[in-house]
Amino acid sequence: GINAEYGSSSVLCRRSEELMSRQNNNFLLLFLTCLSLSSIFVFSTPLLSHLIKPAQSSLPGCDVYHDNQCQGNNIDTPDSFEARRWYTPLRDEPDWQPSYQDYGKLVASAQLQYTDSSRTSVNVTILAQTSSPNAQMVYSFGGQPQSIPWKIFSSTTTKGPVTVAVKLTDGTATVVLEPLDFIWSAPAVAPRSGDYRSGQKGAIVEFFGWPHDQVEAECQFLAQAGYLGAKLFPSQEQILSTQPFNSVLNPWYFMYQPVSYRLQGRMGSRDQLRSTIATCRSLGVRLYADAVINHMTGSGNDANPYHRNPQAGCSLWGGKNSSLAGGRSPMYTQGFVYTTNQRTGLPASQEFPAVPWSPVDFHCERALNSWTDPLDLNAGWLTGLVDLNTERDNVQERIAAYLTDLISIGFSGFRIDAAKHIKPDDLASIFGKVRRNLGGSFPPDFIAWLEVLLGGESDMLMCNPNSGYNYGAYLEQALSGNGLTKSEIDMIKIWNSGYPKETDKGVCTISPWRSAIQNDDADQQMPGSSSRDMGDQGCILVKGCQEDVHRGFEMKLFQSPNGATDNDNQFPIRLVLSSFYFPNDTALGIPDGQSDCSLCQTTCNGCQGVKKVTAFNAGSKGYDGQTGQVDYTRVHRDASIVNAMRQWIHLSPLTSKNNNNIISMR
Repeated sequence: GINAEYGSSSVLCRRSEELMSRQNNNFLLLFLTCLSLSSIFVFSTPLLSHLIKPAQSSLPGCDVYHDNQCQGNNIDTPDSFEARRWYTPLRDEPDWQPSYQDYGKLVASAQLQYTDSSRTSVNVTILAQTSSPNAQMVYSFGGQPQSIPWKIFSSTTTKGPVTVAVKLTDGTATVVLEPLDFIWSAPAVAPRSGDYRSGQKGAIVEFFGWPHDQVEAECQFLAQAGYLGAKLFPSQEQILSTQPFNSVLNPWYFMYQPVSYRLQGRMGSRDQLRSTIATCRSLGVRLYADAVINHMTGSGNDANPYHRNPQAGCSLWGGKNSSLAGGRSPMYTQGFVYTTNQRTGLPASQEFPAVPWSPVDFHCERALNSWTDPLDLNAGWLTGLVDLNTERDNVQERIAAYLTDLISIGFSGFRIDAAKHIKPDDLASIFGKVRRNLGGSFPPDFIAWLEVLLGGESDMLMCNPNSGYNYGAYLEQALSGNGLTKSEIDMIKIWNSGYPKETDKGVCTISPWRSAIQNDDADQQMPGSSSRDMGDQGCILVKGCQEDVHRGFEMKLFQSPNGATDNDNQFPIRLVLSSFYFPNDTALGIPDGQSDCSLCQTTCNGCQGVKKVTAFNAGSKGYDGQTGQVDYTRVHRDASIVNAMRQWIHLSPLTSKNNNNIISMR
């Protein structure tokens, strides 16, 4: 096979920017290595390179294109790069596949705007573009064609989901969109006893690497244990591969390389997601999404069949797949390309037709070299991930439409990944647009929490509202300026990475009511990474923390968290991680079956796989698995942690007599 693959430096060290233990030389070395990998990351390929056939037009020798590099303080991709759009092959061209539909000449997305705060009717508008001059379009809702691109649906007449398609009237192109889900179609959240304050207080379990159907099976336990809800990991279409990266097939961080906003992720399809949400809500358990909106996939980590690296022996590699069943959505970046489109004569740039994003919707390429420079934090390509230009209004609108889709299918809120790499003003504008889409207000149980890793930049990011890049008091003002009321601003939390050692740094200019806290978290699971300095006040289970010590920190999260002077009311959202053990320090796959080397098709020698393990275990008492033994930890099932959480939300403890065999007391 061809031993060449650019997984993007982002997937090797997506969190290199968060290695804040900078006094540790090993961490610093990895950090600097990751920065260098932003521009090159390949492996050798002495054999079989002839299997990747050159396109009709390609650069000579081993040259690649090197344009769209930021100059000075410029952050925009030149408007001229719009001419590089429409790179997707047409049906009669080489490299076309059925999942590409007719994205080579037609793209579209749906925007939902609920007509008022009752959210009982919604105006759906299809935004479509075509490369064919003067082409006319027809729009289909539920199989019924019409000439106008919008339609109003009501809860009294339509339950959903509704199919949507767009086609050119000359019959040369058709694109089928994701089905429309409406907020009234999801079951109401069943009432339960407990101090949940309409969804504004409670404990949320993060199910790291749990497929949707496994979380669905677990919701019965969550409901009876008293958890507010469950956070799923990214549900949007994302990178998958049949070739190992760094000898690992589909490592966990591939989940954070989006391909589109179709809810067709590694953890399950849109249909599976809808079923999980319905089951859990019917049991009184809310679900929360993990929204990746700062970036798309890594540069060079795309569907283009033709990549090469002149700095690694002219190594060649082909295109990546995605989590979409039966194919992949087309996706293109500018990294390591040497061929051109036979229709335009231009090389590929950033283009994700299923969103759709075009080249000018991204920042020009800039290495993220400074953690104290607002321009770098906002516009830099975080370890090679192609960075969205969230200053653009159309980008904000499309992100807001995606977040609206998450709420419409039944999520009660979401985590914003890499939020500190989205300018505070841009985030405020996006939330304002989501609020507008939802009829002018957020649902009463809506919450969001922003991943703002503080590190050594806590003063700029949180404590100094005049820093020019502040997620504390400044962001509050910006949210207010975008129409949010005080109670709605309170719904948008900052995930406090200072907890538990330096909790004060996360609340220096905001109320603790707007701070979400957690002990063990997903970013710490990768060996060698440390985006938080917890000192002796917290620990990571899968990195050797003793069970009793870890249990104590998880209980303390609910009984007496550091920094709380009013435990009943401060830090109302508290998260518990249910993780899994890696088989060793380099096999960083997920035990969901997608990292099993039996799926490998290319360069499989040396593949480090992770065998499939069923996440749901009705008999688990928590703290399953151990170092070197692949299993899910299921920490959230531990009786002592559950009862500490229950006391915090004013529920009586579960005992062997009243737990209906839900929890086996230790």
